[in-house]
Amino acid sequence: MLLQRSESGWIAETPAKINLFFEVLGKRSDNFHEIVSIALPIRLFDTLTFKLTNDPQIQFDCIGGGQDVPFDETNLVVRAAKYIQQHFHVRYGAAITLTKRIPCRAGLGGGSSDAAAALRLVNRGWNLDIPDSELLPIAAEIGSDCPIFFYDVPTISKGRGEQIQPLPPTPSLWFILLKPPEGLSTANVYAECMPLHDGQFRQPDNLITALTRGNVQEIGQHLFNRLEIPAQKLWHRFSEIKRQLLETGCLAVQMSGSGTTFFGLYKDKTHAKEAFQFLHSEPAWGNEIFLVRTCV
Repeated sequence: MLLQRSESGWIAETPAKINLFFEVLGKRSDNFHEIVSIALPIRLFDTLTFKLTNDPQIQFDCIGGGQDVPFDETNLVVRAAKYIQQHFHVRYGAAITLTKRIPCRAGLGGGSSDAAAALRLVNRGWNLDIPDSELLPIAAEIGSDCPIFFYDVPTISKGRGEQIQPLPPTPSLWFILLKPPEGLSTANVYAECMPLHDGQFRQPDNLITALTRGNVQEIGQHLFNRLEIPAQKLWHRFSEIKRQLLETGCLAVQMSGSGTTFFGLYKDKTHAKEAFQFLHSEPAWGNEIFLVRTCV
């Protein structure tokens, strides 16, 4: 996440993420699920701008994103700004504009990334000097994925997602994202997960070793997402989208988070670009296609 001054206030570039590993260990007493996840920030960004106002209202506007972006307090950006304003007794307001490029309902964490950026933006814009160590638990309260976006490196998350440990930076990895127009309800995917679970709980140790070595082939061999099984049951085009990427010659294909975006991992930039050109020459069937690499 990059924050910098603008002519009228502050601006943040907020990255998407993909899940290289996602295991569900069971349902908790608080109705969340116990998970183990490895998330990787990628160079697909939304933009948030902040302008200080004397009026205490939080004014929110969004460019792009369509009808999937709410404008009321259910929007995580608005919720994050109001949380800081109320809990730290801020008498100012803000005009916040979100430029949306990360697809919604995609498993890419766009809303969570925007919320994490909003916390940092209002902290900077209102001159509060709240350390990240205090912002992180607030981020976890706003959304389980939010804390991972305080890190520019891969992270391993446990608990319901709030227990975060940064991992060493990876070498540049190249991906193609394929986002179909359909979305999946995260709640519905999780509801189907445990009844379909095989009881064999995986751990990410081999993937972490591969990431540490920077071995792209080995990374591809150890990708895993437990949520693919319920998603495949709920969504008839699951196999079709996955096959589209496999046919481009990638090392591995996986769904990110609860879907519906799939990513293909490629040997290098050259292979990824060739695959990107191939996909653009084929009928897209309404799919959005992105060529991306890791943030660091």
